[in-house]
Amino acid sequence: MKMEKEFIRRHWGLLLMLFCLVAGGGLDEWLLTAKADTIQSLNNLVIDDFNRLEGRKSGLIWTSIADQTKDYRRVGRKQFVQNNGRSCLNIKELVPTKKNLIIVGTKDAPDNPSDLNFAGHDGIYLRAKGTGGQWTLGLWIKSKKAGTQLYQAPFELKNQWQESRLPFRMFRSMPTSKTLNSRELFRIVTMPALQQRTVEIFLDEIGFYKEQKMYKKLTPEQEKIIIHKGTERPFSGKYNNYYEKGIYTCMRCGAELYESSSKFKSGCGWPSFDEQIEGAVKWQRDADGVRTEITCNQCGGHLGHVFLGEKLTPKNTRYCVNSLSMDFIPAKKQQQTARAIFASGCFWGTEYYFQRAPGVISTTVGYTGGHVDNPTYKQVCTDTTGHAEAVEVLYDPAIISYEQLAKLFFETHDFTQLNRQGPDIGTQYRSAIFYLDNEQKQLATQLIQTLNQKGHNVKTQIARADKFWPAEEYHQDYYDKTKKLPYCHVYRQIF
Repeated sequence: MKMEKEFIRRHWGLLLMLFCLVAGGGLDEWLLTAKADTIQSLNNLVIDDFNRLEGRKSGLIWTSIADQTKDYRRVGRKQFVQNNGRSCLNIKELVPTKKNLIIVGTKDAPDNPSDLNFAGHDGIYLRAKGTGGQWTLGLWIKSKKAGTQLYQAPFELKNQWQESRLPFRMFRSMPTSKTLNSRELFRIVTMPALQQRTVEIFLDEIGFYKEQKMYKKLTPEQEKIIIHKGTERPFSGKYNNYYEKGIYTCMRCGAELYESSSKFKSGCGWPSFDEQIEGAVKWQRDADGVRTEITCNQCGGHLGHVFLGEKLTPKNTRYCVNSLSMDFIPAKKQQQTARAIFASGCFWGTEYYFQRAPGVISTTVGYTGGHVDNPTYKQVCTDTTGHAEAVEVLYDPAIISYEQLAKLFFETHDFTQLNRQGPDIGTQYRSAIFYLDNEQKQLATQLIQTLNQKGHNVKTQIARADKFWPAEEYHQDYYDKTKKLPYCHVYRQIF
């Protein structure tokens, strides 16, 4: 049953979706533009639910623009239809040549990314069906420092209705490997990766989602400040005269807010900063109608107020923050390290996802589980050494747990396939967890039991970790080096 949706505001110029089929010697464009109401529904920020047909007073105005080149013409069709009881947008394109690109979106994208205010959401979802296979979702990021960048992550589209969820942490920048900052998001794009002459897509709903989070338990004093927007007594706060090196974080959700280098002595009685970590703090008119309140952009917790024009520092800005709203992570805090080994087909794709998980320190692709010492890639590919293509993950257990890593392992490959992954066939491509201690073994076993109870026929092997042999250098960080995307690994939410 659909949750009741409340219209909160309009975003003219939001790029909704981009569908492109990448191949051959070039790219050409077919642009569909729209203006859409934005809908707030509990943990989801719905961009469009396509629940109204064209011609109604819905705020949606769809048009198409076809770019033509000298060597070909594109034949395309878009319409609003009913499909299995759903009102949706249907796009069908006949591709007469290998040069093709499909775009769906709005004209006049906003210049100020903060107008979209998607901070606090954890990823993007879409309910769709269409030409099956692997697709790519892209997010255009506009930053004052880095300019405009495209981040991409693969997902699977089937010829049946399904909801695909892609966490922001799964996206990789193009052409660099910068980590995505969702607060800078201003355009959304998606691309079919397979080369096909005919492409058809049905779109039912597109939006952003929040994961259910467990916030830190607050003391009554902290709750008075963070939840009920109170103010602590001046000069009473823990961090008022505190100047150690490190990062100040939100006491409620742990989001990073300010670097210690931006802190200065203002004499006002509260911790003062002249610069926030980009996109971390939201400004809004205070209830008194005069001051500007600042809140955590991730959880909405009250921080204090911001003041301009006081000329206390060259940046002429003072973030006046309650100590009770913040926590502090010292720069000299030693990072803990733990180790895990997973195999899920081609190790390029396995590594791709683990590299993007928060708390992962480093990854190494290699071979394990076989009977030949120091094997080469050529030897392993013969399927006679017994090794699996695997990834060694070093991570900080204070940030991410082994259980979270194991869940990510299952959610980024098809664990129901035996001795293969997609087009790659052989025991070297088997799904396996190589445990290092009994705790890892127990957690892996419990997750497999859970998956079996959900109706999955799990083929994943659980084996004690053996000698791990690093692969040749050209295999390390393969997708970061080549700026490509995995061909047989896609993320899908299971747990």
